[in-house]
Amino acid sequence: MSFPAWDLFLSNSLLIAVVAILHVFVSHFAIGGGLYLVLAESWARRRGDAGQLAYLERYSRFFVLVTLVFGAVSGVGIWITIGLIHPAGTRWLITNFVWGWATEWVMFFLEITAAMLYLYGWKRLEPKLHLAIGWVYFVTAWLSLVIINGILTFMLTPGRWPQTGQFWDGFFNPSFLPATVFRTCVCLTLAGLYASLTAAAEPDRALRVRLLRFNGAVIAGSLLLALPAGWWYFRALPPEVAALLRTARVPVLAVEVMLVSAAALLALALLGLLVFPARFGRVAAVVLMGLGLAAMGGFEWAREAIRKPFIINNFLYSNGLLMAEAAQLPAREPLPVAFRTGDRGRDLFLQTCSSCHSVDGYKGLRGLAAGLDAAHLANIIPRLQHYLEKMPPFPGDGADALALAAFVKARAAPDPLETRPGLTGAEKARLVFTRRCGGCHTLSGTRPLAESFAGLTEPDAADLLASIGDFTEEMPPFTGSDEERRWLIRFMTGGPK
Repeated sequence: MSFPAWDLFLSNSLLIAVVAILHVFVSHFAIGGGLYLVLAESWARRRGDAGQLAYLERYSRFFVLVTLVFGAVSGVGIWITIGLIHPAGTRWLITNFVWGWATEWVMFFLEITAAMLYLYGWKRLEPKLHLAIGWVYFVTAWLSLVIINGILTFMLTPGRWPQTGQFWDGFFNPSFLPATVFRTCVCLTLAGLYASLTAAAEPDRALRVRLLRFNGAVIAGSLLLALPAGWWYFRALPPEVAALLRTARVPVLAVEVMLVSAAALLALALLGLLVFPARFGRVAAVVLMGLGLAAMGGFEWAREAIRKPFIINNFLYSNGLLMAEAAQLPAREPLPVAFRTGDRGRDLFLQTCSSCHSVDGYKGLRGLAAGLDAAHLANIIPRLQHYLEKMPPFPGDGADALALAAFVKARAAPDPLETRPGLTGAEKARLVFTRRCGGCHTLSGTRPLAESFAGLTEPDAADLLASIGDFTEEMPPFTGSDEERRWLIRFMTGGPK
């Protein structure tokens, strides 16, 4: 918790998502594209297809520019971004996998060297040597994927590492192998998509049709192989983590985006590239690229969402708090912060909340706190770990909770009960339930409240509501207005709306 915070106009979680997904969309192409090039070159040389060989030479220039320039720069961007946003997590990843990173950087150096030799060797090297260099490129690029994938999967499924602290226990974790196979399929899919983008612009109609059909086979085949690999990956997840992909709002949405985009991509690839390749143009290629980006983004979004509230699952929280330290909470002393703005509440927000939340944007506290009083905020801040959408425990003391509550309250949006006069009674009742109880409870699903209030009169329900803060340590007292109390009681008892 001794690292300074980084405050930008864009929320930290969105910034990581933008940088990481764009990098992954190119870096996976860098791997699959290497295999695509050597396979396509081998196929063209066996058939003596001079037109396809000429195209592949032009395509390799595009390939090297995209992967070695944008891929490398965005890769550095990821390191800078995670180092500033999640310094504690980055420190753990570096110190525990330092030799893995060192090996990956060696692979990357060999990958760059092989790519440049491959590009400039089309007319300077014998075909066998040229293909051999292409294979060297692909193997080193794929080994980079294997190493990075071992560390990425460790963050979600650390396996025995929390008990042993051993490199190999963390690297060869339960989801390592299925994720490696799945990502390899993704690499091939992206290779076909990028190749279709360039092939669609070929003026030679016969050559364009041959290239697009080859690309369609690559895309369809790799997508179909990704289905069992994805299911294997899902089955390797811990049951409580896998359950989030079926029940939690954000992971479910992310999976839906991934599946719908992938299904549309498969259908359009089959139709446009294999059935009607002569009619396939640049616009269609851009649409396929967009679907591929959405499918890839959905997967990465879901993977990140089910890991929350941790950076390293069941070990390190997203606010930099070790899970072992959480047993000592609530804290008895104020939280040390490495950088002071002069506003203790803002300092605490930057230190403990900003890795996932913004004030006004993505997961903005302005909207989440609308209509809540400072007392309620101060009561729920030390209880955030009990929310249905999991959050890390708050590492500060009682005074820190009050300071953070005051900061959030000062920036909260106006109360919709006052600013939206057109709300019906039923809408007002549900709104009050959502903001007062919905963080931890549902009416009839998870942690249901309907049974507790069933059959009660409104006065009896009011007495129950007045005493809820005495039930358990996890339950905060009700601090809402009289109007909110009336709406909440009517909602819980099914009274007149």
